[in-house]
Amino acid sequence: MSEFDEETKQKVLEKLATKPWSTRDLAKVLQMKKKDVDKICKELIAEGRAAYWSSGSTTYVTTKEKLEEMEEKRR
Repeated sequence: MSEFDEETKQKVLEKLATKPWSTRDLAKVLQMKKKDVDKICKELIAEGRAAYWSSGSTTYVTTKEKLEEMEEKRR
């Protein structure tokens, strides 16, 4: 059982759909605790609704759709 409601998770997903985010920056934009954003992102990844993306030096979190788009641009 998730400790976060679907509305909060959806708010995070909407931001993740715009671009890849570091959890620190995402927490600032959403005005949430970084610890909570980390937990929500891990839940979304476990549910298959989000994914990690690496720029080569930094790891970000984004949606599955945005991940595919970013990987396509890399090619």
